[in-house]
Amino acid sequence: MDFLKHRYIFLIISFLIIVGGLTYGILHGFRFDIDFKGGTNIQVDLNKEFKNEDIEKIIYDKTGVKPLIQKLTGGVSSVSITTDTLPNEKIDEVVAALKEVYPDMKEPSTRNVQPSFGKELVNSAIKAIVVSIIILLIYIAIRFRTLGFTAAITAIIAQIHDALFIVAIYAFTGLPINATFIAVILTIVGYSINDTIIVYDRIRENKRKITKAADLKDTINTSLNQTMRRTIYTSFTTVMAISVVYVFALLNNQKVLEEFSLPLILGVLAGAYSSIFIASSLWYIFESKMGKKAKASK
Repeated sequence: MDFLKHRYIFLIISFLIIVGGLTYGILHGFRFDIDFKGGTNIQVDLNKEFKNEDIEKIIYDKTGVKPLIQKLTGGVSSVSITTDTLPNEKIDEVVAALKEVYPDMKEPSTRNVQPSFGKELVNSAIKAIVVSIIILLIYIAIRFRTLGFTAAITAIIAQIHDALFIVAIYAFTGLPINATFIAVILTIVGYSINDTIIVYDRIRENKRKITKAADLKDTINTSLNQTMRRTIYTSFTTVMAISVVYVFALLNNQKVLEEFSLPLILGVLAGAYSSIFIASSLWYIFESKMGKKAKASK
């Protein structure tokens, strides 16, 4: 299979998805959770099974705000209610309304989160991503020095592609951007770089075995064909395992697991896609242009 034949088509597809997702998110607004925009969170054990719709109606009638309802793990009656920041009087009204419907509920736990906490969380996430990118850049540049520094650059571009792809998914699906979002981003970046390193390692080995007269394009295509089966099997088994978690979350109304597993499934597929079609294509484009410049200078 000639992977590089349609390299520009793959790059354009990724560009359209990412730009489309970011544009959609900017125009319609990303759904920032309490971790980022601040708000009020109420956690309580209702001592009775409930439906999210019933809780939403109670909160909306008292506050005029549509809340985020999440069933907490470890039970069927514990719920987390997240709204915009509410004054203490409104919180008391909400608790009283809940007690009318669920008279056996336990004493709730309430907290107000300031937007400044979200800024600190974003800054910490950015620092973690930047540090990981720098470490990966150094590692790939040293390990694959025979491929040139462009291998490290294109690998990092592929990781940025995966991170932006996840952001686009959150924009299209309306998933809340919170601490789980950061965990998904870091998980996908770590998973994707593993696939990219496998591909680069095969390219490096084939460059040693194949004669210098061999075309660079043929070397890359040969390497991608050799690693394709391994990438498909690894991604498939990973997606199947996460899909089980996603189905479990849907059946048990576990919003936190659902918000983690769904973007993770799509992110794993995007990571496999970027390792095969994005990183290798960009590396070939960069190497080809640098080779032409070197010949011109000579």
